[in-house]
Amino acid sequence: MILNAALSAFGASGFHNSEAITVEFDIEGRSWIHVSFRLSGFGGQVVLPEWLDSIAATHARRSADYAAAFVANRNGKKANPLTASDPDLGRADGLWRTTCFEVFAQLRDGSYAEFNISPSGQWAAYHFSSYREGGGNLDGHVQVIRSEQAGGAFELDAILHWPEWPHIDRIALSAVIEASDGSLSYWALAHPSDKPDFHHPDSFVLELS
Repeated sequence: MILNAALSAFGASGFHNSEAITVEFDIEGRSWIHVSFRLSGFGGQVVLPEWLDSIAATHARRSADYAAAFVANRNGKKANPLTASDPDLGRADGLWRTTCFEVFAQLRDGSYAEFNISPSGQWAAYHFSSYREGGGNLDGHVQVIRSEQAGGAFELDAILHWPEWPHIDRIALSAVIEASDGSLSYWALAHPSDKPDFHHPDSFVLELS
């Protein structure tokens, strides 16, 4: 069962950048609330690829699981493919050096987790005690549901398994996109620094209740 609801039906200030909200109920009656956002490209000294029109992110939380979906839309100027990391599936480091979709989740004590998901299906999960402090492997895993080209867009869906999701207060959604010429662009809900910095405390603009 899928229920579409207007944004005005939800009073959460953390949804101010959202484009759509969908509430989905599974067969056992447990609900996911899917909220879609448009990520903005970082201007500054970084040149955004002219072939990439927009990146949208959808998120949902239920118990110890978190669902994330990213869609990169091309505007038709160029047909550059998204560059993926090595195709071997599983946990891998350094995914953020090329095309990578990211979810940052902040716990109530100020520590946070970083999830990286590659179009190849590889993933990474790290824990930080504070701003860029730590970075050891997180006790969780990522289940990539879909990673494919769909018409003029690339779509990636994943479920992030981690027992701490019920204790998360804030989320940051972001992406690194590498074009075929090797240039990188950086996309996020917010860019609070004068350079791309997805770890910045002010990047966690999405409030979860």
